[in-house]
Amino acid sequence: MTNYLSKAPGFPDVVTFDVADGSFEFYTKDAFEQYVDNLRNDLVNEGLVESDEGLDVDDVLSMALGDEVFWDWMPGPAE
Repeated sequence: MTNYLSKAPGFPDVVTFDVADGSFEFYTKDAFEQYVDNLRNDLVNEGLVESDEGLDVDDVLSMALGDEVFWDWMPGPAE
């Protein structure tokens, strides 16, 4: 997946979509990485995964939130 960061302060870099309730959430790159790390830590604390497992973002979101949550990089500014 190509990363098209906006590089504009205050604008989101990542969007998530929850099919179950139709909601969107927007994150900066740093906030999204922290969100995923928190979910990963919750999975470890609940004993669902080993802390050394190499789970990528898709794996973490799927295990923590189910298959109804999708994410993608926001498009950059039009040229």
